[in-house]
Amino acid sequence: MNDHNAATGSPESGLPILSATILDVGHGNSAVVRDGDLSAVIDAAPGDIVLRELERVQAKRIEHLVISHSDQDHAGGGPKVLLDDARTIGTVWFNADARKNTRIWRRLLHAVHTRVSRGGCDGHQMLHTEIPQTLRCGRARLEVCHPSILMAGTGPTKESEDFGRLDTNTVSIVIRVHLDERPAVLLAADMDAKALDHIRSHGRDLAAPVLVFPHHGGLPGSADPETFANTLTELVAPELVIFSIRSGPRPANPNHGIVMGVRRAAPKAHIACTQLSVHCHDKDHLVSEGHLAVLPADGRRSGRACVGSVMITSTPQGLVLDPPLARHREFVDAGVSTPLCRATLPLPRRRSINLEVQ
Repeated sequence: MNDHNAATGSPESGLPILSATILDVGHGNSAVVRDGDLSAVIDAAPGDIVLRELERVQAKRIEHLVISHSDQDHAGGGPKVLLDDARTIGTVWFNADARKNTRIWRRLLHAVHTRVSRGGCDGHQMLHTEIPQTLRCGRARLEVCHPSILMAGTGPTKESEDFGRLDTNTVSIVIRVHLDERPAVLLAADMDAKALDHIRSHGRDLAAPVLVFPHHGGLPGSADPETFANTLTELVAPELVIFSIRSGPRPANPNHGIVMGVRRAAPKAHIACTQLSVHCHDKDHLVSEGHLAVLPADGRRSGRACVGSVMITSTPQGLVLDPPLARHREFVDAGVSTPLCRATLPLPRRRSINLEVQ
């Protein structure tokens, strides 16, 4: 990856901008893949950040809206995207979750039904590794790395003959984004250790220069967090690892064991959180936004942005990042009191957190 600014102008080829943007949505996940005025949205967290990004890039059509699983921090903004008539929508992709009866999941289902009924949306399909279609958005391709059709068809359940207990996180959809047929980003949703074992058993290639770490750097189910992070990072071999988090004590992500596993597997990889972790910085010390890319980012409002939103753009010279990693490194070194991402191994013990603070 090239470490310089990609915020302005088109690639030198004269073609429309081809990019994948990891959005700072607080505690949640959302990404927008773009080829000119075509877009794909992978997860839609609550709030307005996804719609603001779609407006910024003047998206006229969402070719694919992928909801990785039914948790609010991944699906809660789906109804807003679906019911916004500013653009047409191709296929909405998500898998059934019979164990979920939450208000937000019901709202999503009703929003899909409403948008299909009134027009401007092609419909809904399940998504798994055996899907026959190629999910394209112009020159971008979305590769489904998990779950298999057997696991997706089984869905979350207390007990299954093939897999035993399946949690919502276990069956969440994992997407590898290719730009001009080059792997660019692995969007790991909330995959846990059982999901990772399933992926490995099927021999899936996960390599990508950017890894959006699963579950916001939280615990991977009952497995050891350092071992999980080490195994996943070795498979992906990323140059940049992003933790999509909200600054605050609940949940206090990323987990120390997770960061240690990442560091041991990829000691040269750049680690960045979308917002400042309570492990790294005093909650009362706000920061400026001068280091951020010119992109919608939730952390701007609270003065708690770390790397903020990150745009990965495909150019003839390779993938380009905005904000540049050098600028983020300078911000962390100068303005963050105890940066977890810069600590030498073994990592220090976690700082004390007052759980009464909201």
